[in-house]
Amino acid sequence: MFRFILVLLFIASLAIADDYQEWLKTQSSQYSLYKKSLDEEFSDMLKKDWEEFKSMSTPSPYKKAKPIIIPAIKKPIKFPIKEIKESPIVITEPIKKTIIPKPKQIVQKVKLIKDFDNTSFKFYSNPITIQYDKKTIFQTNEINKSSISSFWDMMSQTNYKKLITQIESNSNRLNLNDWAKYQLIHKLGLNIFNKENNKANLFTWFILVKMNFDTKVGYNSNRIYLMSTMQHSLYQVSFFTLKNKKYYILTPNGKIGNVGSIYTYAGEYPKAKKMLSFTLFEEIKFYNNLQNKSLSFNYEGKLHTINTQYSLDLIDFYKTFPQSDYNIYFSTKNSTPLSNSILVKLAPLVKGKSEIEAVNLLLRFVQTSFKYKTDQKQFNYEKVMFPEETINYPYSDCEDRSILFSYLVKSLLNLDVIGVKYNDHLATAVALSSKVTGANFKYKGTRYTISDPTYINANVGMVMTQYQNSKFKVISLR
Repeated sequence: MFRFILVLLFIASLAIADDYQEWLKTQSSQYSLYKKSLDEEFSDMLKKDWEEFKSMSTPSPYKKAKPIIIPAIKKPIKFPIKEIKESPIVITEPIKKTIIPKPKQIVQKVKLIKDFDNTSFKFYSNPITIQYDKKTIFQTNEINKSSISSFWDMMSQTNYKKLITQIESNSNRLNLNDWAKYQLIHKLGLNIFNKENNKANLFTWFILVKMNFDTKVGYNSNRIYLMSTMQHSLYQVSFFTLKNKKYYILTPNGKIGNVGSIYTYAGEYPKAKKMLSFTLFEEIKFYNNLQNKSLSFNYEGKLHTINTQYSLDLIDFYKTFPQSDYNIYFSTKNSTPLSNSILVKLAPLVKGKSEIEAVNLLLRFVQTSFKYKTDQKQFNYEKVMFPEETINYPYSDCEDRSILFSYLVKSLLNLDVIGVKYNDHLATAVALSSKVTGANFKYKGTRYTISDPTYINANVGMVMTQYQNSKFKVISLR
């Protein structure tokens, strides 16, 4: 009897399993039909609803040009001994070197997916191999809404999901942010479509939309443009306003002037709601192309030499950044090679010092290790630099030094830093634990003391003469 019951239960379980599998197939089939319906509806919309829009561009955030020459205090002023004694010793944590993986120069062999082709290329010296559906073929070079709709139809019929899985896998391996991910997809598109930029833009558009990013394409007489909403502002980049949203034009080098008028569609693809971002809360793992550079500075009569290391791949990547919100630069997670060198070398110099002495030492390092020149003089356009760039390039200006100084203070001294933005200058202010003579102010209940990494030989609390009575805006850093 017991065996009979077991047999009945087994048969029933098989029936339930079969029913469940059948249900899964039904659900999968229904979802596929739903997706197909969405793609077809979107394709129909692309064939119809296009309008002409005029581009705009946001200028540099500076109301007037930055100073060509900066003042310098000929001889550093000694800080009052009493204030130094009242300043607590900085709380430092040991900065340990992180092991960096050895460079991979050989493209790994991958098992070929059925009905897929593969393409290999270097992405900032990192070897990439990605496979794509053989049906990814688009012959026409026409530029109009009909050809764009046809491209969407072609890509919709490919096995793009496996392609996106590979893109995500490579992005995760290298810790790519949204901007780097966009560049990877665009470079892949160039490889698949024989370096034809219009088709690469269409390919990138399709993939980003399928990754749920709010992107669009537009066209004029001879070019297809890729556009996206952003989580923050970009400067000196063309954008279009549709339904009260800014769509910035994307180009791999990050720089594009006013493009005039283009045609684009006002509709949206369902689920494509995410906005692209330039933020770098995790470091990008570009370790294959490292550069060394020595920097020297004098503090209280003693010469110090700091041997730094940074990634030239990151320098090339940062070249593609259009000017963005300052928080992008101040909040960036900087690279392991930079931390392994500059932080490891500076940490022993601030250990055991009072907050005032430690901040002054870091100020002197940033003030005197680099030569000053405005972006317009060095690059012929406004460029905010990340710490690696400030070390790499022969010159830097106030923004670049403020960003580097903020990184050092937060990493080595664990003190809060904010930005101080004048009409034509950027400095910083540090939240010290004791009272300090000089320029200070309260912000959100905390007292901050001006610390200007551009004012040569200036101590905390000292302000350039031309800014002593000037209004400023506080940049609250993440």
